[in-house]
Amino acid sequence: MLKAGVSTPYYTLRVIISGIICMCNLLFVIFLVFFPREVLSAARDGLLLWFNNVLPSLLPFIVAVNLLTALGFVRLISAWVKPFMRVVFNLPGAGGFALITGLISGYPMGAKTVADLWCRGEITTKEAQRLLAFCNNAGPLFIVGVVGVGLLGNSTAGYVLWAGHVVAALIVGVLTRRQGNDGYTQRVEERAHMTLVSPSPGKALGDAVKNAMEALLLVGGLIVFFSVVVRAIMVVAGDLPLAAGGAIAGIIEVTGGVKILADISSGDITPRSIGLIGGIIAFGGFSVHAQALHFTSGTGIKARVYIIYKAIGGVIAAIITGLIWSVLV
Repeated sequence: MLKAGVSTPYYTLRVIISGIICMCNLLFVIFLVFFPREVLSAARDGLLLWFNNVLPSLLPFIVAVNLLTALGFVRLISAWVKPFMRVVFNLPGAGGFALITGLISGYPMGAKTVADLWCRGEITTKEAQRLLAFCNNAGPLFIVGVVGVGLLGNSTAGYVLWAGHVVAALIVGVLTRRQGNDGYTQRVEERAHMTLVSPSPGKALGDAVKNAMEALLLVGGLIVFFSVVVRAIMVVAGDLPLAAGGAIAGIIEVTGGVKILADISSGDITPRSIGLIGGIIAFGGFSVHAQALHFTSGTGIKARVYIIYKAIGGVIAAIITGLIWSVLV
């Protein structure tokens, strides 16, 4: 029996999508049973990636951001950047903290910060939706250090990728300003300013470390899971061209896909190859999206809208990165 207000075509579409998801999960379970060696290898690679790169790079940032948020630094940042955020993005000053955090710390800190701001009553649901579209980004440590220097062996390529990434995120933010706001920002800001009480530094530090470890365990689990998903697709797809395989892998799990593309491009970086890498990084991959949507669950943020904006940002980043590289070389 259909629920009131749910149209038949929409209900049918949901049933079809649910069926497809169930079938994909069934095929994935079959793969786990019949290809144990590939499963263990992919899971081990994902775990090492998390332990060697993600954990040490994100843990200090998450603890520091949690501390700054708990001790009231958000309100100070809000006052400083409020004119800029209002004029450029039509968003409250608190959004500036999410923007800065997302650009510096990397995935998924932008999403976590947006969720924290919403929970603390400093932004509304509609503003959280718009912020998430351009505040959940890869950080310079990953783009310049891991991709540029580590994978491509070219620090200039890393800075070009980061520049294209930042510009694309800001452009998406400007595009979202057309949606306006829901008219409750001022009231929400005033309520947050009146009711928030900073905890003691000791409690704030303990809570910051605890929350950071919980968040990183979730991130690690998703990285391992999607690493196995990528391996399953690669095994089933067979002999794909390396560029196509890297793009598919990157759409699912960004780090693995970028590694494949970087291995192809490291000898001869072209505007096309670096643009593809920049687009994959800006899109983020479904592993990153799963992390973001977990942190923002309960906020009313629509996954469909978020993913569409990330796809738009990926296309913009690919074009800008390719253009910058063609000018430099």
